[in-house]
Amino acid sequence: SIKCFTVLFFSLKKSDDIYSMSLLQPLLIDYPYLPFSSSSLRPVCLVYILNEIIINQRKFILEFGMGLSTIVIARLIKRNNLDVKIYSVEHNKEWADIVEDYLIKENLEHIVTLIVTDLKKIDSPLGVVKWYDYSLVMSEVKEQKFDLIIVDGPPAYKESVQFSRGPAFFNLKTNFEEDFCLILDDAQRVGEKEIIKLYKGSNKKIKLSIISDTLAVFRCSENFDPLPIEY
Repeated sequence: SIKCFTVLFFSLKKSDDIYSMSLLQPLLIDYPYLPFSSSSLRPVCLVYILNEIIINQRKFILEFGMGLSTIVIARLIKRNNLDVKIYSVEHNKEWADIVEDYLIKENLEHIVTLIVTDLKKIDSPLGVVKWYDYSLVMSEVKEQKFDLIIVDGPPAYKESVQFSRGPAFFNLKTNFEEDFCLILDDAQRVGEKEIIKLYKGSNKKIKLSIISDTLAVFRCSENFDPLPIEY
C-alpha cells in the first residue's frame, strides 16, 4: 500500500543517516558539541560532501548558508592537512557570529572566509528573488574559480521564497571551474525541483544525481563516486 511504501521510504532515509553518523564520528568526538537541527544538512549529505572533497580533490569551496557543515568541513581540512579553502556566505549575522566563534576556538578561521550580507532583490530566470548582496559577494570572491559549490541558503521553505536559491546557479557560472561539482540541498521541495529542472534543461551535458531524495548533485565530468552507501 501507499502507506507501507511511505514508511519504508522514510525508514531507508533514516538508515542512511544513522550509518553516516558513524562515519562522521572522527570529526565529532573530542570536539565541542555541534547543534544538529532540522535546517542542518542530513548526515548522509554531509558525508557525501566530505567524500567529494577527499576523493575528487576539491580545492576551492563556495558555500551558501553557513552552519554545522562549515565547521565539519573545516575540521576535515585541518585534520587531514588539506590545501583547501572555503568561502561561506550567510545573511543572518547572529548565526554567522556563532559559526565564527566555533572556527576561532578551534583555530579554523584561516580556512574559511566568511561573507555576511543582507538579502537583496536580484533578477533570476525564475523571476525577481531575494538573494545575497551580489555586489558584495563578488567583491569578496573576485575572479576566484570554485570546483565545489554547496547551495543550502538562503531560506526557501516558504512558497513566497521558494526560488531564492536560483541565483547561485545562474548568476555565478563564470566563477565555476571547468570541472566543478554543484550541490543543492532540499532537492525534494517544489521550488528546488523547478530550479533543478531549469538548470538541467539549460545544461544538457551536465550529469544530475539525486542522493537519498534530498541532495541534488550536478557534475560536468565523470568523477570518482563519493556515495557513502551502495543502494
